[in-house]
Amino acid sequence: MHTSFVSLSALLSAALGAATPREAPRCIESLIPITASATNFDLSSGSAPPNATIPVSGTFPIQLRLCAPTTPASLRSKTLQVLIPGATFNTDYWDMSFEPETYNYVRFAAANGYWTLNMARLGDGGSARPDGNTIVQIPFGVAVVSEIVKLARAGSLFGTLGGIEKVVVIGHSLGAVILNGVVETVPSSIDGAVFAGFSHTFGPTNVAVAEWGPASEIVPERFAGLPPAYLTSLNATTRAAALYGAPGTFDPAALEWDEERKDTIANGELLTFAGAVPVAAPSFTGDVFMINGDQDGVFCSKPGCANLADEAQFYAGARSVEFNVISGVGHCLNLQFGAPKVYAAIQEWLNKHGY
Repeated sequence: MHTSFVSLSALLSAALGAATPREAPRCIESLIPITASATNFDLSSGSAPPNATIPVSGTFPIQLRLCAPTTPASLRSKTLQVLIPGATFNTDYWDMSFEPETYNYVRFAAANGYWTLNMARLGDGGSARPDGNTIVQIPFGVAVVSEIVKLARAGSLFGTLGGIEKVVVIGHSLGAVILNGVVETVPSSIDGAVFAGFSHTFGPTNVAVAEWGPASEIVPERFAGLPPAYLTSLNATTRAAALYGAPGTFDPAALEWDEERKDTIANGELLTFAGAVPVAAPSFTGDVFMINGDQDGVFCSKPGCANLADEAQFYAGARSVEFNVISGVGHCLNLQFGAPKVYAAIQEWLNKHGY
């Protein structure tokens, strides 16, 4: 991993110049050292106890990719979208090379005039992979993302990113669980929160009991040498069953592409996942948007994901809480045929609330 020597002024010039919609944006990608502290769980028994009691702190390099708008939009360019992927996904989830006109959210956002800050979670992608049991847990992941959001809002990443007035964070699945923790612990840091593939109740496909295995054994060509605490899905069949909708709702080539590039989840994240899902964020005063596919087996606990209508109770202080259920879409929203509908729904919500 190395830093791309594209200046922010060059990115801004690209943003303000003539551009073809949906072209690849100009981006800076770096490993940024992030210092964070949290209280993690003692997982020595093989499960998470009721309370977190282990103080954890450290500085770890995190893979971040800042991309400029490709279409001039003076008001939208003042909003930064921070993107968090879910379990076994990395920066590819929001910035896919597979049929990017359809499945690439970063290009969609850039074409609509937004800056995006895409990341790989700690323990994922090009980010550091410290101890997958004691360090890489949900509480510390929340602390890392909170610090990234804080630095981004202050213009302290990639030099000076001036003019940012609003921050919207979009998290998918595990990334949404982490986002939920961020708005619970540091609610004033975010203006708008988009929870994709998430709710506060589980559906029938609980990821905590899904079929996982050591990434070093399942994908040795990419993960040889990783400790056994770093896991991934077993194969394309189990991956489709857990993350995708019914046959016909996705392109088999998309699943093949995903299987070839799947990443990891740490055992510490997996064991602390279930306890983090029910957490409420009553002090968050920004806007909330929940968006799921109606075939999401992980977080749709009622038919058609009707449980999203119950989500307002978890954000009692929010300025607004809205939801949208996209038909014919499974948990992995960005790799379904319905992905463009997902992106359009997010953009409609952004427009409505002035982001």
